[in-house]
Amino acid sequence: MAQKSILRRSSRNAVGGALPRNAARNAGLSRWLEPSIKLAVSFALAGAYLLGGLSPFAPAMVAASGAGVSVIASLLGASAGYLMFLPFNAALKYICMCVIIAAAAAVFRDTDILHSSWFLPVITCAAGVFVGVVTYSSGGWTLGEIVSIVFDGVVSGACALFYSIALSPWAGRLNFQRGEQHAHTLSVLILLGTILITLSGIRFLHVLSIGRGLAMLIVFYAAYSGGVGMGCATGVAMGLAMDASSGSTPIFGVAYALGGLVSGLFTRKSRFMFAILFDVVNAAAAVMALGNASVPAILYEAFFASVLFMLTPASVMNHLNALVPEKGRNSGIRRARDYTQGRVEQASIAFRELYETVAYADRVGDEDVSVVFDRAADDACRKCRRAVECWQDDYDTTADTMAAVTPILVTRGAVTLGDMPTGFADSCLSPDAYVAAVNTEARAFLYRRSMRTRLRENREIAYRGYSEMSGILGGVADELGEGLGFEPEIETRMRRWLQGQGATAEVAVFRDRGGRLHAEITGELVDVRRDRELLDKLSASIGVRLCASENRITGGRIELLEAEPLTAEIAVSRMNKSGETISGDRGAYFKTDEGYLYVLLSDGMGSGEAASRASGDAVRVLERFLRSGIAPDTAVRMLNDIMLLRNEDDTMSATVDLAEISLFTGDVTLLKYGSAPTYVKSERGVKRIRSAALAAGLTLSDDHEPDRSRFTMKSGNIAVVVTDGVLQDGGDAELVALLTDFPHDSEPSDLTRRIVERAKERGAEDDVTAIAIRLSVRR
Repeated sequence: MAQKSILRRSSRNAVGGALPRNAARNAGLSRWLEPSIKLAVSFALAGAYLLGGLSPFAPAMVAASGAGVSVIASLLGASAGYLMFLPFNAALKYICMCVIIAAAAAVFRDTDILHSSWFLPVITCAAGVFVGVVTYSSGGWTLGEIVSIVFDGVVSGACALFYSIALSPWAGRLNFQRGEQHAHTLSVLILLGTILITLSGIRFLHVLSIGRGLAMLIVFYAAYSGGVGMGCATGVAMGLAMDASSGSTPIFGVAYALGGLVSGLFTRKSRFMFAILFDVVNAAAAVMALGNASVPAILYEAFFASVLFMLTPASVMNHLNALVPEKGRNSGIRRARDYTQGRVEQASIAFRELYETVAYADRVGDEDVSVVFDRAADDACRKCRRAVECWQDDYDTTADTMAAVTPILVTRGAVTLGDMPTGFADSCLSPDAYVAAVNTEARAFLYRRSMRTRLRENREIAYRGYSEMSGILGGVADELGEGLGFEPEIETRMRRWLQGQGATAEVAVFRDRGGRLHAEITGELVDVRRDRELLDKLSASIGVRLCASENRITGGRIELLEAEPLTAEIAVSRMNKSGETISGDRGAYFKTDEGYLYVLLSDGMGSGEAASRASGDAVRVLERFLRSGIAPDTAVRMLNDIMLLRNEDDTMSATVDLAEISLFTGDVTLLKYGSAPTYVKSERGVKRIRSAALAAGLTLSDDHEPDRSRFTMKSGNIAVVVTDGVLQDGGDAELVALLTDFPHDSEPSDLTRRIVERAKERGAEDDVTAIAIRLSVRR
C-alpha cells in the first residue's frame, strides 16, 4: 500500500498524470537491476571451487533467486560460468542441477510451498545428490566418491538457504527481527565469501590475490565498524572461504579471525593505528606458519587492504557503520552481547567442522614398500634377457623372494646379497646390480616416508589449531551466554558516593562469569587508586572491598575490582650453569583481572643461548595466551604444537610448569610438560608432584597430554617450583628436608636462596631456578 500511495503522489506532480521521465527511467532500471546482478553473481559463483573441483555455489544462487525473470537470469549466468570455468562433463553436471532447480521453481511458482524457507534448499540438495549418483553410476562408487556426492549436495542446499536470507531485502523484507538480523548478517558474509573464492584465483603480479585482498578489506571494515564480534565473525567467514579455495595448509581462517578479534578491541583508535595493529596480528600469524606457500602473499594482501582501508572516505565509513547491528546502551548492551555470542558460537562451530573435514581428508596411507622392488627392477632388469621370465611368467616366485627380504629392508634400510633367499644369486643374472638398485630405491623410499610423516604431522598440528580455536571461541560464547551479572544497586550507591565527593562520573558495575565484581568509572575522577583511605570508604559504601586493577588507567577512566581474600608472596632465586653467561631457565608470574595468579617456569633443552631462546619463547607464548583469557589446558597444548612445528631437529624443546592459583578459593591447577617435581608444604607435610610427560615440542598433544594436578592451598601453605638443576643426581631428599624444616614465619626469599646455595655447594651441573609461592589471608 505504501508503494501505491507514493506512485499516486508522483503522478499528481507530473503533467497529464504520467510518471516523470526520470522516475520512469529509474523504475525500468530497477526492474532489470536485480536479474542483472543475480546473473553476474551466478556467473562468478560458477568459478568457485572446493576440495579439488567441487563447485556447488551457482546452483544455490539459482535456488535463492526464486521464480520469474530472476531465476532465468541466474540459470543463464550459472550455465555460462560453468561452460567457461569447468571441463564440459563437470559443467554439464552442474548445469543439470541448475535446470532441475529452475524447473522446480517454475512448477511450484503459484503455490505457497515455494515461499517456505526450506523447499528450494531441499530441492537443491536432492538435485545435487541425484545428479552426482547418475554421474558416478557407470563405474561404481568408492567411499571418496560417496562423500563427495553428499558433500556437494549438502553444501549446495545449505548455501541456497543462506543466499535466500542474504537476498531477502529484494523479497521486500527490510526490517529484521533480532534473530533474523543475525542470520542475515551471517548469510551476507557467506555470500561474499563464496564470491571472493572465484576472485582469489586472480593474481596481480603473480603474488597478490585480488579476492583475498578484498576479503581482508571486508574484515577491516567489519572489525572497525562492528568491534570484536563482527570482526571475528567476518574474519572466520572470509578466512574459511579463502582456505577452502587455496587447497594448501589452512592459514587464512586463523589469520583473518585473529586480526578481526584483536583489532576489534581498538575501534576507538585512529584508522592508522587500527590498520597497523591488524597487519601486525596477521604478520604474527604468518610467522607461526613459516613454510606455508601463502605466507608471503598474506603479508602483501594485508598491506594492500590496509592502504585501501586508509583511503576510504569518511562518508563511506559512515554508511558502513550504519550497516552494523545497533549497539545501544542498557537493553542495547544485552542485544550486542547476544549478537556477539551468536557470532562466536557460529565461528566455533565453523572451526570445529573445518577441522573435522580437513582431518578426514588428510588421512592418506603410506606408500607401499613393494614399490622399492618394482623400481629397482625397472632400473636393473629392464635390459636383462630374463626380465619377462622373472617379472611376468614366474612372478609369484619373484614376489615371494622379495617378501622374504622385506622385513630386513624395512628394519635396516638396506640389504646385502647374503640376505637374499637361497637360489637368488644362481637364478639372477646380475644379483649385485639388482641389490644395489634395491638399496638405492630403499633410501629414496625411506626419505619420502620420513618427509611424508613430517608433513602429515605438520598438517595435523595446523589443522588442530582450528580445533583449539573452536574450543577458545566456544568458551567465549559460553561466557557471553552466561552473561555479565549487572549490579544496578551497587552502581547507584557508587555513583551517589562519587557525587558526594564532588565528582561527576559515569559508573558501570558488573560481575564476570566467576562472580568477581568489576567497576568502571569514567569522567571527572576522584583518585581512589592512590588514596587507600578513600578506596576503603568507597568499599564501605557499597559493601564490597575494592582494589585497583593493574594497568587499567587511561585518560578519564579507571577500573576497580573486588579485592581477593588471599594474597601471594612470591620469591625467585636462580644461578647460571658454571661457565655460562646466559641461563636456559625462564619464568614469569602475573595476576589477571579474574583473580587468578599464574606462575610459569620453563627449562630449555641444554644450556646457553639456544636453551634460553626455547624457554623464553615458551614463557612468552604462554603468558600471552593466559592474559588473553585462553584456558591453561588449551594454552599448553597450543604451545606444544607451536614448538613441535619449529622443532626440525629435535633440539627445540623445553620443560613447562604452569600453576594457576585462584586467589578467591586457593584452588590450584598445575600443568607439567617434562619438568622437575613440584613441592607443596602444608600442615600435613610436604607433597611431591611429579611429571611423566615429555618436554613440550617432542610429541603431538594428541599422543601425550601434559600432566595435570589439582589441589587446594590454604593460608600459610608454600609451593616450590624448581628446575632439574636443583635436584642432586635425580634425588630430592635434601630439598624435601630443607622445605620440611623451613619456619612458617620466615620469608619465601630465604627458602629459595637456601635452595640455590645448596645446589651451588654440591656443584650443580645445570642452570638452577627456584620459585616459592606462599598464600596468606589479605589483611
